[in-house]
Amino acid sequence: MTLENTAAVPLTDPLKELASPRRRLAPEDREHQIVQAAIAFFARHGFDASTRDLAREMGVTQPLLYRYFPTKEALVDRVYDEVFVRRWNPEWEEWLADRSSPLADRLKRYFKDYARFVLRSEWVRIFIYAGLSRGGINQKYLGRLRERHFLVIAREMRHEYGIPEPADSAAEDDEVELVWAMHSSVFYIGVRKWVYDLPTPKNLERLIDMRVDAFIHGVPVVLKTQRGG
Repeated sequence: MTLENTAAVPLTDPLKELASPRRRLAPEDREHQIVQAAIAFFARHGFDASTRDLAREMGVTQPLLYRYFPTKEALVDRVYDEVFVRRWNPEWEEWLADRSSPLADRLKRYFKDYARFVLRSEWVRIFIYAGLSRGGINQKYLGRLRERHFLVIAREMRHEYGIPEPADSAAEDDEVELVWAMHSSVFYIGVRKWVYDLPTPKNLERLIDMRVDAFIHGVPVVLKTQRGG
């Protein structure tokens, strides 16, 4: 797997589709078309761009936009749902918690599939723009990630490597921070590509294997030493 083939490359440009001579579409099809165009628009211009500019770039009127999304907030909420919620794979939690496989294998499987989800141009750019102007989007997503993935990884790591339970919430936060560092190292590959336009590894799966191995061979030792395990 390379980062290039994780990019979202639509067969047709949603903005050009809307700007073309208007066809009679079912309401749900028109709404889907608007949402896809809005994703492309916000990924390029950020959330500070106006709905007036969005409508102009789409080649439609603002009243048409408001017929489907009465406010900009409603459209942003729909973009969040499409980009960050609908593409979430509920099997990730199952994979991470499945003790029939070593934790290292579970983490590699999880991160390789998760990378296909997040290392896309529109995902990375919208997430960065949201952090600058729409913090609620990031907070909702990262809260979900912490509860459903980071805490599960920390729990499974304690179980597999005999790490003493955290004595308090601060000790649990230490575990989460170490998991977050591994997660961030994968996400940052997308930032390098889609924000900084820098070269990225050609073999992403091999890199994920190495980063998971580095985590597995380092973090449990650090936590056991710190907790006297």
